[in-house]
Parts: sequence; structure tokens; C-alpha cells
Amino acid sequence: MSFLSPLFAAAVAAVVIPALLILYFLKLRRREEIVPSTLLWKRAVQDLQVNAPFQRLRKSLLLFLQLAVLALAVLALARPIVQSTAMEADRLVLLIDQSASMNTQEADGTRLELAKEQAARLVRTLNRRNAGWRSFLTFGAAETRTQAMVIAFAERARIVSPFTTNTAELVGLIERIEPTDGGTDLREALELAEAYMSPPAMTTDQTPVPAASAARLILISDGRIAHLDEVVLKSGTLEFLRVGQTADNVGITALRTLRNYERPELLSIFLTVRNFGPAPIETDVSLYVDGTLTAVRSVRLAAQPPAATQPTAPPEALTEGSSAVSLSIELPLDRGAVLEARLARDDRLAVDNRAWAVIPPPRKLRVLTVTEKNYFLDSVLRGLPLEDFPFATPAQYEANAGQAYEADGASRFDVVIFDKVRPVRLPAGNFLFLGATPPLPGFPDGKPDENFAPIWWEETHPLLRHVALDGVVVARGLTLPVPRQAEVLIEGPRGPVLARYAAEGRHCVVLGFAVEQSNWWSKPSFPVFMYNAIRYLGGGAEAADGPLRPGQTLRFPAPAGVESLTLTRPDARTETLRVDTSGTAYYGNTDRVGVYAVDGGLPGRDRFAVNLEDERESDIAPPPGPLTIDRQPVAELNAIRTATPEVWRWFVGAALALLLFEWWVYNRRVML
Repeated sequence: MSFLSPLFAAAVAAVVIPALLILYFLKLRRREEIVPSTLLWKRAVQDLQVNAPFQRLRKSLLLFLQLAVLALAVLALARPIVQSTAMEADRLVLLIDQSASMNTQEADGTRLELAKEQAARLVRTLNRRNAGWRSFLTFGAAETRTQAMVIAFAERARIVSPFTTNTAELVGLIERIEPTDGGTDLREALELAEAYMSPPAMTTDQTPVPAASAARLILISDGRIAHLDEVVLKSGTLEFLRVGQTADNVGITALRTLRNYERPELLSIFLTVRNFGPAPIETDVSLYVDGTLTAVRSVRLAAQPPAATQPTAPPEALTEGSSAVSLSIELPLDRGAVLEARLARDDRLAVDNRAWAVIPPPRKLRVLTVTEKNYFLDSVLRGLPLEDFPFATPAQYEANAGQAYEADGASRFDVVIFDKVRPVRLPAGNFLFLGATPPLPGFPDGKPDENFAPIWWEETHPLLRHVALDGVVVARGLTLPVPRQAEVLIEGPRGPVLARYAAEGRHCVVLGFAVEQSNWWSKPSFPVFMYNAIRYLGGGAEAADGPLRPGQTLRFPAPAGVESLTLTRPDARTETLRVDTSGTAYYGNTDRVGVYAVDGGLPGRDRFAVNLEDERESDIAPPPGPLTIDRQPVAELNAIRTATPEVWRWFVGAALALLLFEWWVYNRRVML
């Protein structure tokens, strides 16, 4: 307990309390009256004795009650407050988690609402302790006040407010933090905080000015944070204020669609449902096509196992009786549509109960091959069920006469094969590189290699299904220096030979050798691989990479001459997007799951589905044990229970209660 105005209260007490005592010493002026007897006037005689000055005070309940009332009133004027440990810091940084799991419904509101409430309560404790008497003692001199900064974060972090001492404005900014459906990544939030709280030292011509002191960081979250093993706190101290207790949740963790390669009018749907709660459940999964109920499947899910025994099997291996079930459904769909999967169950987290996919209309694939000449590719492509498979030389492709091969920054073909060709530019699309690497950041030219054979390949991957590489020998090829995010599918003696890489609308499968530079052309597995690769890239790009995640940027190409597009968000709000000089509009505020659609865009590229599909966010149970960063446990703070640190109202209430009691005692004595 501390006081904001102790000197003012002491001054008031020095006046009113002695005044009360003097009233009990004063000799009252009385009028003389003749009475027949003094038998009934003994109390009056006692009062006359008390009125004599400098007599010892006798015991009086009224005096005690009146002193107690004055004491409580003086304490209320001193403005008592409940101290917060956060007030000890000169610089305070609040890190508020606004990720998808913070939308979990608790008994008193969502976790984000509870986090904002805790942050606001904490901010209200700043710069209030002993403010009155400190400013009086300093005679107007500058006073050190706590500076507070607020950062909200999900997968990306943003500054809600830089360092400020204006706590009232800070509370308003905290209350305006909105929920998102993104994942949780603390790294960027800490980098922002460290950049602001530890600026480099500055010097003037006369006196060096030191850098600001390290701040105290308080993380307000439910603890469901990814990449904690990669988080390093470089300066300051970090403390954790936990919110959230519930664990009941069932979510859709994956939704993939794939049109049948040979029968495009059939749509295969693959989805995974998982129970993250402590009790087994049974629920229905409903599929809607353009809002119309099309199929329903029932699933039984066991309780979530302990963290140490959670299943590591791939989704296709999950069956009834486990906490996760994988469903495969085939629907006839001869048109483009929006598919929605929905759980028929209400739980604590609603954001993962639905998932969407934008389904393109059925059609046979168009494949472009960029090569000088390749008899083997021509013979294989002729045997595949393709709509069209033209060939172009590298010079023709780079010229792109009349936008024959790409337009609006995207390929006009479902799949483009680059045979021993590394193009100057690479538009958005699906690409198969044979004996070359894509011109993408982090993907340099491969290292030449000779006379090697594959020593390992991922047989379960769709690209290599039913592909046997035994006996394949490569005379000349490349060892691929693949980026860290790439998926390696074939390994040679000196490094990767086949890899898959997807980034910024480009889906690439890269093979480190051309078919004629090996004996693979003579093996039955080569046409099977080409069949798998074209089907996987052209018809299964969505199945491979899935829909977009919250926070990713959407890219809407616009028809020629269009300067703006109207975007409709999943929450029905509309925004106007400006089309840049390349004829493309970009939108990055994909903070909520659902379908984002534009009016007036290019058909087939005017709608995108954004899904959560994040098991860490769907697993809403509070993580066991302390939060650990850089192998060190983070100190955990207790929640602030009071809405305001000042408690003078309680003292005023007690004073009024005693005053009523004193009035009752006085009247009772008078009546007696």
C-alpha cells in the first residue's frame, strides 16, 4: 500500500484532529436554571466537570468513533493505491499476444480481452505513486516517470504505441487492439522492443549522452508461442503474465483438394480433424459447395494424449480411435466453386471449426516445354491426357511475343517445363526444371557433378509414387544447393538431386539432371515420374501447398485498363485496392480466415481462401510448466485483480459507515 498525496492528508489531519480534541476540552457557556432537585442531573454535573480545561479526558465511545471517521477521511484524501511491481521500472514494454489462440472464449471473455484488461490495469498503476508529494518536494523540477511502450504481435509484430508517459492515451490504444487469426511468433516483437529500448548512444559537441537504460518486458499471452527455441533476449528482463485456462477444442487442421487428372470433373477432398481437448468426442463434418450442403461425415475422436505421446504418423495414417482422423471424400463437381468444410460442434475456439478452398473449373492441362529440342520429352507428353503441349525455344520464351507465354505476371500454362534452361525471369505459376535451377533468391546455379546414382528417394511423396530409381545412372548433372525451406526428395552422393520449392506464387520441382544425360529415359519409371510431376504441379498445387495462411499477401491481377478493384473480406467489409503499373493489386491485411474476393478481377484469380491450419494455435490448453526462452525459465507474474490501483473509495465507505454508527450511538445516549 502506498499513497499519492500523503503530505496533503497530513496537513488536513494536523488541522481537523486537534480541532476535534479541543471540542471535548472546551467549557461550554451554560444558562443558570433553578431546579428542585439534582437527582436527575448527574450527567449534567459530569459535563460541567469535563468542561474544565486541562482535565484528563475520560473514556468516550463517541470520541473514539469521531477520531476513526476523521482518520479514514484523511487516509482517503491521501489517495491510497495498491502498488504494482511494474511501477519499479523506468521503461516498460508490454508485449500483447493477438494470435488465433487468443480468440479462445473463457468464462469472462476471450483471452485477448482478458489480456487487454490486464495490460490496461497495469498501465493505470504507472506514474501515480506519491505523485503529489514528490512534485511538491522537487519544487517543479523534472521528475523521472515510467515510460511505457505497447507491441501487439501474432506472426508479425506492430507497434501500438512507442514509449510514452501518457497512461490515459495508452489505455485507449490498448483497448483498440483487434483480434487476428494468425500464428504466434515472438521473435519480431522482441526485435522491435530491443530496437526501441536500447538505441545507440549519442554524443554532442560538449557532453556524451548515454543510451537509454534497458527496459522491463512483460509478455501477456496464453503461452502458445512457436519458435521459442529460436528466441534470444539480448537486453532487458522478460516476465510472463499468463491468461487462459480452458482446453476444450476440436479443429480442422488440414484441407486439400485435387481434381482427378484423367477425369477432371471429379474432385477429391482430403481433410484432417483433430481433438485437442481432454475428453473423447463425436461430431459431424459437413461439406458445403457455394453454401449448399453436399456431404456429411461423422467422426469419433479420442482425447488428446499427453504431449510426450502425441502421434507422429502422417495424416493419411490417422484412423478412427485416435485424436486425429483423416477423411477422403470424392465429389462430382463440373464447375468452379467455393468449398467449405464445417464442424457441427461449438467449442471454445471457433476459428478452426471451418476451412475453405477455392476450386477452379475442370479442364485438361496445358503444358509448355522450353527447350532447344528433346525427343524423349516429346514422346512422353504425347502419351499423357493433355489439352495442349507446345514447345518453345529459350529465345522465343524470353521474347514472349504478344504475351504468348505469360501475362499479368503469371504463366498462361498450367505447367512449364524448362529443359536445361534457366530463364531470366520467372512469373507466378508451376514449373518443372530439368538440369537447371530456377532464378529465385537462395537458389543459385547447381554444382556440376558426374557419374553418380541416386542413393535415397522419398518413395511416399506423390512425385515419386511408383517411381523406382534402381539402376539409374547420371553421366552429367548438378548437385542442388537448395534453400532451407525446400523439400528434398532425391539425394545423391554429394547432395540433393530432386527438390520441391514453393514461394511467392511459384511452385517449382527441380531435377538436377536432364533425361538424356542419364539412362533414365530407358526406364519405365521416367514416364511415370513425368505423369506424377505434371499431375502434381498442374492439378495438385493446392493439395501440395494448401490455402494461404493469415498474414500472407494476396495478389490480384487486373484486366487491362482497370485502375482499382473492390475487395470483400470474410467479415463482409469492403476495401478499394489500387492497381499498380504492372496491372496487379496487392492486399496484405489477411488477418482473418475465410474467402477474400475482388470484383472486376481476372476470372480464376479473383478469389483466395485463407485458413488457420495451425495445430499449435488450435491446441488451446495452457502449456505445462514455465515458459522457457534461451533455455532459461521466464518469471511468471500474477494477474492484477483490481480494476484501478486507487482504493480511496473503500476508506470513504468505511468512514460513512462509522459516521452512521456514531449518529446511532449519540441518539441512543440522548434518548437515555
